[in-house]
Amino acid sequence: MSAPEADAPALTERMLEVVAEDDVESLSTLLAAVVAPSSPRGHLLEPVLGELVRIVTALLRERTGGEAMDGPAFTADLLDTENRPFAIDDVDPALRAVLRAVLARLNGDPGDAAFQLGLVTRDPEPLSRLDAVWHLLLWASVLGDRNA
Repeated sequence: MSAPEADAPALTERMLEVVAEDDVESLSTLLAAVVAPSSPRGHLLEPVLGELVRIVTALLRERTGGEAMDGPAFTADLLDTENRPFAIDDVDPALRAVLRAVLARLNGDPGDAAFQLGLVTRDPEPLSRLDAVWHLLLWASVLGDRNA
């Protein structure tokens, strides 16, 4: 395991802790450390995204009791705030890639999941990368909450 991959689980766990504690200041600092273009910890973005995708997919499997089956078994229906369907192409590219990474991992395709996360890390817009990390943190937090 390379150094960034070894640091990612600890950083991811810390991020999830500060989300659970509603510690906005600490979360802001941690997020800036991985999404800012010139951050010395920017190399951790992709491993952190990968760790969050791993956590989200494990929690989804736990909730559904599902293991990867032959062929795609997991899909997503996207709905707007009024429960009307909308197309995946209408989702911000970084967030779309995160959703596709989760689905790829759920369906047993880690290569596609890694490809999708690579798209996020190469997004030139720091706010898009931030949105991707934030959504994964939110999904992991909500899915990990037994009362949700």
